[in-house]
Amino acid sequence: MNKKNIFITVIALAIVVIIGILSYWLIVNKAVFQNQNLNIQNNQLKNQPAPTEPIKIGYIGPLTGEAASIGEPGLAGAELAVKEINEAGGVLGRKLELVVEDDQCSNKGVDAMNKLVNVDKVIAITGPDCSASAGPSLPLAQNGGVPVIIRWASAPHLTKIGDYIFRIYPSDAFQGQFAADFIFNKLNKKKIAVLYVKNDWGQGLRDVFVEKFKSLGGEIVFDEGVTQEDKDFRSVISKIKAKKPEAIYLPLYMAGGVVAIKQIKESRLKIPVIGGDAFDADEVIKSDFAEGVMYTVAIVNNPEDFQKRVLEVTGKKSEKITAPMAYDSVKIIAEAIQKAGKIERQAIKEALKTISYKGISSPLIEFDENGDLKSAVFEVKVIKNKKAEKYQ
Repeated sequence: MNKKNIFITVIALAIVVIIGILSYWLIVNKAVFQNQNLNIQNNQLKNQPAPTEPIKIGYIGPLTGEAASIGEPGLAGAELAVKEINEAGGVLGRKLELVVEDDQCSNKGVDAMNKLVNVDKVIAITGPDCSASAGPSLPLAQNGGVPVIIRWASAPHLTKIGDYIFRIYPSDAFQGQFAADFIFNKLNKKKIAVLYVKNDWGQGLRDVFVEKFKSLGGEIVFDEGVTQEDKDFRSVISKIKAKKPEAIYLPLYMAGGVVAIKQIKESRLKIPVIGGDAFDADEVIKSDFAEGVMYTVAIVNNPEDFQKRVLEVTGKKSEKITAPMAYDSVKIIAEAIQKAGKIERQAIKEALKTISYKGISSPLIEFDENGDLKSAVFEVKVIKNKKAEKYQ
């Protein structure tokens, strides 16, 4: 090989070596650069403030329709609870936001629940108040993994829908038995007619009542269900009258209940009428035909100072028991979030199982293994001069 070729070969090798060194340098420095960027990004994430957007809680209840008189006070109670929580610093450093849906105490609750669960993506829900709404809508919350605290809906099977369902009001398993015992032992009536609304609430009350009344030795001389939309009961009342009952057990909803009471009086059927807790609504109490009508309802505290606070803050009246129950349910959800330590639905559900809360509606609220209250006390009220008084 001549000197010229040797020189060319050396130059070529030198170029290869230089290219190799440069390539290695670029690869190493690229990795270093990428690591530096990653570290910068991580540090930026660490230094970012915690999320500040509000925690969304759903409210579902009857704001229009035949039960609006119980829905509006409930909303007022919930609004007061949210305001108090936010003014105290919120939950886990974040404010609460109430997302409100009207279920009209009917199966419209399905659309309302679907919006809260799948569109608004709330972290938990307070409500519904009516079993007619709760029955078809709660499976959506259960399947979506959203914790719910039912307020007034009392059909026995509702909490059995799943482990995300809790209830702040006693089950009708208690109420139906209480009504049967009251009519049989206190009113001393042994032959009863039963006229009930065929929805989750009415059917649940009817089933428990009939079983208990028969076990006491009573006789059910008439037993029939009507739809929530029925508004003429004259032919049914004629059948009842022919059976000569000593009293009528009437677990109907508000609108149907008012019509039935009116038509019972027009038929001159002068026997005691006993309704369920749906009669604890202005639509019934303030009607022109409800004088002397009795109904069963759970004892729920609604102190005057609480009602005054609701009025001052929200400008709304809160005479109905739905107000303190809504207030307590929001406070319980907030406490469960705090106890869970994170805004995650399953963790909140698990925290609800261990809640022991001193509330407005009840001095101690704890849930059993089914999500129902561990204890319940009922009373009978009688309507006099368009007011509900405790039965003596």
